[in-house]
Amino acid sequence: MLINFSVKNFRSIRDVAEFSMIQTGLRGLKSNTFQSGNNRLTKTAVIYGPNASGKSGFLRAFKALEYLVLRSSSFKPGEKIAPYEPFKLSVNNVVSPVSMEIELSHGGNIYQYHVVFSRERIEFEELYHFPNSVRTLLFSRQSGIPIKFGESYKGGKKTIEKLLLPNQLFLSKAAENNVESVLDPFAFFGKGIMVFPFLEDYRETSLSKLYAKRLAENKNSNFSKRFNKLICALDTGIIGIQAEEVDWSSYNFPSNMPEDIRSSFRDQYKYDIKTQHFIFDGGTKIGIENFDIDEESTGTKSLFVIGGIILDALESGRVLIVDEFEKNMHPSITQFLINLFHNEITNPINSQLIFATHDITQLSNDSFRRDQVWFTEKDEFGSTKLFRCSDIKGIRLGTPLDKWYSSGRFGATPIINDSDFIIEMQSNDD
Repeated sequence: MLINFSVKNFRSIRDVAEFSMIQTGLRGLKSNTFQSGNNRLTKTAVIYGPNASGKSGFLRAFKALEYLVLRSSSFKPGEKIAPYEPFKLSVNNVVSPVSMEIELSHGGNIYQYHVVFSRERIEFEELYHFPNSVRTLLFSRQSGIPIKFGESYKGGKKTIEKLLLPNQLFLSKAAENNVESVLDPFAFFGKGIMVFPFLEDYRETSLSKLYAKRLAENKNSNFSKRFNKLICALDTGIIGIQAEEVDWSSYNFPSNMPEDIRSSFRDQYKYDIKTQHFIFDGGTKIGIENFDIDEESTGTKSLFVIGGIILDALESGRVLIVDEFEKNMHPSITQFLINLFHNEITNPINSQLIFATHDITQLSNDSFRRDQVWFTEKDEFGSTKLFRCSDIKGIRLGTPLDKWYSSGRFGATPIINDSDFIIEMQSNDD
């Protein structure tokens, strides 16, 4: 579970942006929260803000940290740290390190992990856990200084430290060497969180990459059954979904394509998705017609992707982080998918959803508590500010959040200055 997250000097975020899933003392919508150890957490959080206000950049910070944890142990000597993207509109920040800190719960334990990194090396790295609710050091690392280990750290120390490159995380290297003390927090990034800051990237190949194999090879799994029921329930006109193995015999690959690449391509796109629709003669159903997934509407294809991702998260108890969650979908369908996380029947193991959206209607349907709603806006220096609705003075239980947001009373709405454009449009110059 995600408890807290903060990031500094990353993309448009110059100063510290702090984000929390901890419930405040506000009343209402108890089903939107759950107890996790000593904390009561929200099941979902939504981020609003104008275009280019930093919503995507903030969500991308989660992906950057995930990438570092899962990949840095394989970084080569001298390899640049790709997620290093400092704030570029300040001469001081552009050469300063990026800082990220996360508090999470995984495997029944709570961990605080903090990492600071520059283009070429990890400047600082620290991991704490909370046995008996007491904050206890596991390890602390600072560039150029021997690593400090806490008394509760169990596993290799000096051997791993000697193998560690300046651009690699100790957390990643220790997990690679099966150090018991770090396996839970490391596993969170591999099995406990799913980050999709650019969902558009996953739409082109749709289920052929994400879910076709699962549907084809295990038709009776809970995922396959639930996926079918979900798509068919949402007024798409689809009555069933099936995956079929692609017949490559009639497909001509380029003659100069190496066989290993052909084999990899055939394996990656081994299955094709078919949707089923009723055929009618007048008002009578007379049969079923199979459609290729590419024949479906853009909204339906979007639903296939986000629906599969959501079912994955609900099934595994993961934290799901998605940008532009609602794209190409009707607001009623978006609301239904969000409420899957709030319902104890559909979310029995308390998966969490964090997403950015422009769909203001979700603020008007009582889906969210005020401590679940966040806003981003940029100041006069181009720096992103992140703040929570419940921290704004004057907000009460019955406040119409959608109307206040639309009117600009929360900030975080675009300020359109069209005077120069209108003047230019009136010009007759060639």
